[in-house]
Amino acid sequence: MRRYLLGILLLLKYCICGDVQDFDGDIKDFVVGNSKLFVLTDHRLHQMRHDLYEEKTKDITRVNILVPFDANGTLITCGTFEDGYCEVLDINNITDSIYYESNLLVGPKQDEKSVAFISGRYLLVGKKDDDAKPQDTRYSVVSLWNTLQSQPGGIFSKLAEGSDAIIQSTVRDVEFVDGFQRVSPSESYLFLNTKTDNERKVLVLRMNSTKEKKIDIIKSLQSATIRCCSDKVRPVLVACTVIPSVNGVIWAGVFSAQNQQDPENSALALYDISNVQGRVKSFCANDEKPCGSESGSELQPLSVVFKYSSMSAVAAVRNGSWIVLFIGTSDGQLIKLILDDKFTPGCPTVLYKSDDEQAVLPRMHFDPVDYKHIYIALKKQLRRESVVSCAKYSTLKDCRAAQDPLCGWCVNTHRCSTQDECSDTSWVSIPKNSLETQLFSFQMTENSSRKITLYLSLSLESTGNPAFSCAFTRGTMKLCDGSDLSAAFPNCSCSFSDQMLYTGGLKVSVTVEDQKITEMLTLRNCSSITENSPNASYTQCVQCISAGCHWSSSSQRCEWTHGPGPQLNIKDACKHLLSEMDYSISIGDSCLHRMRENTNYFCLSSQKSSGQTSALISQRYFTSTHFTLTLI
Repeated sequence: MRRYLLGILLLLKYCICGDVQDFDGDIKDFVVGNSKLFVLTDHRLHQMRHDLYEEKTKDITRVNILVPFDANGTLITCGTFEDGYCEVLDINNITDSIYYESNLLVGPKQDEKSVAFISGRYLLVGKKDDDAKPQDTRYSVVSLWNTLQSQPGGIFSKLAEGSDAIIQSTVRDVEFVDGFQRVSPSESYLFLNTKTDNERKVLVLRMNSTKEKKIDIIKSLQSATIRCCSDKVRPVLVACTVIPSVNGVIWAGVFSAQNQQDPENSALALYDISNVQGRVKSFCANDEKPCGSESGSELQPLSVVFKYSSMSAVAAVRNGSWIVLFIGTSDGQLIKLILDDKFTPGCPTVLYKSDDEQAVLPRMHFDPVDYKHIYIALKKQLRRESVVSCAKYSTLKDCRAAQDPLCGWCVNTHRCSTQDECSDTSWVSIPKNSLETQLFSFQMTENSSRKITLYLSLSLESTGNPAFSCAFTRGTMKLCDGSDLSAAFPNCSCSFSDQMLYTGGLKVSVTVEDQKITEMLTLRNCSSITENSPNASYTQCVQCISAGCHWSSSSQRCEWTHGPGPQLNIKDACKHLLSEMDYSISIGDSCLHRMRENTNYFCLSSQKSSGQTSALISQRYFTSTHFTLTLI
């Protein structure tokens, strides 16, 4: 019996439990290839399937470079054992060694950060110079190594036309954070922190890897300083990722002010790094004189989209015009954040929270098969977390309210799903401006015969033409019928006598296939909206827009609209009357907040301090006297 229980305990400790794998040593690094995943711990290399099923293990010694070379069918590993070595393994069977070379130091000698990836046909490595002597004034920080025996000089040679293919720096203290290879055009990017007696800086290095010769790639070096942010200086880059884009290169970086007690210590900022030009002081190609005279301009953020006390990792995917960011934190959270095409953030959502608050390691990777899962590492544990949870929304209304561009309503299956799970049918999803609009919007016009036309629009878009109908009722009776009623997804209209406006609320029922979405609207006579108050004009404007009417900025009056048009929110329509007011309320110990007005969620910015959270609520949310504040 004891032997049986011991077996269960060992199984629970070391086996896969769902999408989680625990290891007997700290995770030093992990990489994802096209068909395999590789995890490096203190003394062992693990080969796994994408579902985290372990296939092979290999005992290793002090490995610090781990790079999959999918195009060549190999896994490159390098370490510090016996003055350094590199070994090329079969990417489908790590126990099969294809090539081994000793007395070769490619990665860092000490336990320091480094960056390595395949750049064209070469291995690009960025690291601090471990072999520097006290009298040295230049240090080797970036090097290009051969990956094939057929290349001039043979495999693992960094020689290039009589000299080494290296980038030098006059700054001794450098820390490489990350890098990536762009495919079209072929360019290599490296991101690093530098520190001198005077200041800290974040730098980007860019090289043209389309060139055949290593020395020409090195000489194509362009560089720039990256600054963050306007509210406070955050001079240290913690983690970064490139955001998939058709045009240009949009990059996201997590920057730190190095003050963990500050609730806004770290900031996530977006940059356009498409045209990194010029040079930064102290970085140059091998033996170039002088070394990196300052030229070009500094990079400033396109947008700062999120602030938190301790972000530690970031990854991103794109879905049409939407950007979906995944943020790891030092207290063990995985947070999902949606950005629209203007880089406006939605409400952050916590996908995972570690029980013991272990920090998420700086590099996260997506499952390359469908990008529906993300791999995160926490000390001795690797997790495969789902990035979408569409199935938990049971109605079209809830699916839309989730404000997740990865989720939409599948008309045929009547469920919330990803688009690839909804074939041969309409897939109803959020439009690109949905962070600024409510699900329902309406406008009213009046014609010369005193007939009112109500135009109703749903903030939705579809891949097809789903069946769509509207029913406008007043109590149990239809408000309009026949020629007075029209519908074409996602809009419908209804005409009726203006006498109906004096009967109070009109219940509007909208149906997409057999999904009923019901909303109560209080319609008013646009020309009769008046208010006696100190801010009468502003108050009237709010009431006017809320009633589906048009506010005339010239006459300062509420009028009937001239016909259906884009949905206006109160903030935009009335901003010229009163500068936006912020209301600060204490709402307890919570970091993420949502306000619910009817069934639509709105995001609140928040700041946590001394066990309290001060949430700033824009005045535009006070257009209704009924709202619910939900803490999550």
